[in-house]
Amino acid sequence: MLETRIDEVYLEEILGDNQDVILLTMPGGMSSSWYLYLKNFVAEADINPKNVFVFFRDYELTKPLYRTQGEYSKKLDLLSRSEEVDFDMIINSNSKIGDKLSRIFDEIYPVQAKNNKARDLINRAAVSLYIPKIIPFTFLRVTLGLDDSDYIPVLREYKKIQNSTNDLFSRKNFRSTEIFDSDENPSEFMKSNSFLNLMVNVSNNYEIELTFVRVQKRPNSTNSKNSDLYLDEYIDKLKKFLISHEINFIDLEGKGFGLEYYLDGDHINPENIEEFTEYFYRQNIIYFGGEN
Repeated sequence: MLETRIDEVYLEEILGDNQDVILLTMPGGMSSSWYLYLKNFVAEADINPKNVFVFFRDYELTKPLYRTQGEYSKKLDLLSRSEEVDFDMIINSNSKIGDKLSRIFDEIYPVQAKNNKARDLINRAAVSLYIPKIIPFTFLRVTLGLDDSDYIPVLREYKKIQNSTNDLFSRKNFRSTEIFDSDENPSEFMKSNSFLNLMVNVSNNYEIELTFVRVQKRPNSTNSKNSDLYLDEYIDKLKKFLISHEINFIDLEGKGFGLEYYLDGDHINPENIEEFTEYFYRQNIIYFGGEN
């Protein structure tokens, strides 16, 4: 949400006075990576920034397990120190047996973190014996117009082996179905078991001005937002919690960015990023050291 909304070079030009803007982003990263960036790359790096902005959607701040497994587990390792006691505590306190088994599986079979590439390699190895049988049939069918009576059985056997291989190496055989139910639909604001609480602690302990920015999601076809009473209640509680801990909160939902602003999903069209960057600065200049 950050790198498709803020142009750091353009923002530096607006700010002037040799002020630096740094975007710390991990593709697909969620609250787990945001916490590690704040702790390890800002607070403990002694950068002393004027402000740190965290862009989020909906319930993302209190879904600690979201995008922490598979390929994301390896990415998070790159952001972590040798010991991350608080991080591990949050993960473990939210993990059900399915989650824990899946993490163990990642350690034993790291190939799963590259699931798609691994599956392709395994497929090719498993069906290699059938490829010489298929190619002649395919060539002859094209050049001579032969019927499919001999070709189809070989192709079916090829697909059978391929599908069996996919199923054999699928993660679903090594994890509990509970994994899909874990923390999927939080309807209440829970500050005690998420990375949000850790980020608030880092902000307070290191005297970092921290600002959470709720982005406007992509409008529907009529350029209006979808109604969600549970989400509205959640955001209201979140805002009150942040303010009570002297953390800034900016809500961009309903600010009038039309459908034409968006490229895909909730991402801003690259053509509009500079315009959005300037809008964000002008509307929130107080957080950049200016006055409203």
